[in-house]
Amino acid sequence: MANIIPGVPTPRTGDPTCVLSQCARLIAQVDCIVYILQGTTACIDIQLFNGDGQLLDLRRFSEIQVMLFDELDCTVANFWWPSVPTGCRGFVLEILQTEVTDGRILDEGLIRLCLDTTCTGRSPGAVYAELRLTENPLFTGQPAQVYGISCIWVAVIQESKIWNSGCDTGCSLLT
Repeated sequence: MANIIPGVPTPRTGDPTCVLSQCARLIAQVDCIVYILQGTTACIDIQLFNGDGQLLDLRRFSEIQVMLFDELDCTVANFWWPSVPTGCRGFVLEILQTEVTDGRILDEGLIRLCLDTTCTGRSPGAVYAELRLTENPLFTGQPAQVYGISCIWVAVIQESKIWNSGCDTGCSLLT
C-alpha cells in the first residue's frame, strides 16, 4: 500500500497512487479523479505540498504552468499563472489560495483548472497533468528554482452519445 501524506485528502478512488505525484521536492494530489462527459465543462482542483507533505504556500512562486495531456501524450489544454504567454494557446489557471486580513491563509496550495467544451470534446480516455512552478526570488531571497511534477492522473473523459451523434438521427415530428 502506498504512503498517505498526513493532511492530504484521501482519494475517493481508494488508491492514492493513482492521484498522487511521486516527486520528492514537491507533491501534487487530486482528491478524486474527475469524470467528464465529452463536450461538457469541468474543473479540476490540484492540491500542492512541499517535500515534507506540508501545504505549499503559492505566494513563493512567480509562474506556474500546467499541461493536461491524454494517454497518447496529446495536449488537452495548457494553463498558466499569472497570464498566458504571448503566442501561446491556453487558459489562466485559478489560484484558490487566499490570505485573510488576520494573516491566515485559506486553501493553501490549491489551484483550479477549468475546461471548456472545446477541451473535453475529444476522444474518451484518461487525462494527466504535468506541472512546472518557478520560484519568485523576491519572495524566497534565493536564486529562482524551477520545480517540475511529471505525471499525475487527474481526469477521465467519458464518451457522450449526444456529443457524438449530433442532431440528425432518431425520430422526429417533421416529415
